[in-house]
Amino acid sequence: MGTFKNGLPRLKPGKWLPRLFLHEKNERKIRWTLRALTGLGIATSIVSLPWQQGLSLAVALVAVDYFLERTLFYYTSLYVQPLPDFTYDPDKWVANAFVSLGRPSDPSSEKIVGLVFNDPEYAHKFFTLLRSWNYGRPEDESGNICLSFITDEDMYYVYLYPSFDRAGIKQMHEKLRRDNAVTKYGKEHLGLIVSLIICKGFETKHGYALGTFTDNHPQDAPFLLAPFIHKSGSNPEPLFDIEPIKMRTYKAKIPKHLTENDFEYVHWRTRVRPQASGSDA
Repeated sequence: MGTFKNGLPRLKPGKWLPRLFLHEKNERKIRWTLRALTGLGIATSIVSLPWQQGLSLAVALVAVDYFLERTLFYYTSLYVQPLPDFTYDPDKWVANAFVSLGRPSDPSSEKIVGLVFNDPEYAHKFFTLLRSWNYGRPEDESGNICLSFITDEDMYYVYLYPSFDRAGIKQMHEKLRRDNAVTKYGKEHLGLIVSLIICKGFETKHGYALGTFTDNHPQDAPFLLAPFIHKSGSNPEPLFDIEPIKMRTYKAKIPKHLTENDFEYVHWRTRVRPQASGSDA
């Protein structure tokens, strides 16, 4: 996943000096500020000032003028990732199953990460949403679906969300840059993305099968993401009428190992950690 861009007004590092980074809606304000500085310079040249003060003022005006002239403006676009056409209900996702078709330590054994639901119709809608993030394909070769496990003491959290590097996003952003190459010359494009982030917490007091999975399965090795159903008084069973998704990567970390390049880092600090008493975020 690429580096997240910050669209807030700020100083952006430049080759020699930092540059002011502002939305293009502020361009007129900067232009009039520069004109005002020019007028102030003309006005002060008429006023008789001691040469020391006049020199200091002139240097200050030139410095501010140069700084504002180098302002980097950006323009924005909005991309909406596929959203659910059903009501998201975290209570219908009740557990997870980690299955190895063979010894867990055997690299050749097929691994399955099962999302366990208590409603088969909801499971179908949930997996339809996941497949829409992968353009309807049953095999995710490009990492369009992000699956992460963040373990913290007696809880682990499962993240599911569409990648911010999906091909559709890149194609849209490239087209916008081409279409605006002349009209917005010299400006930087900042793409805004609307996306559903699913984060569900599970307790480990009844066992930690996730640990067996992560200890024996590399994060860049293929596995199946499949729906399971839980019926009262029985163990979770696969829902064979819903096609699983073949995944090629997942992420497993503890909170202190998350970095600013991890989306989970931001979400963990702003949503999960402040709600330590709850299991959903």
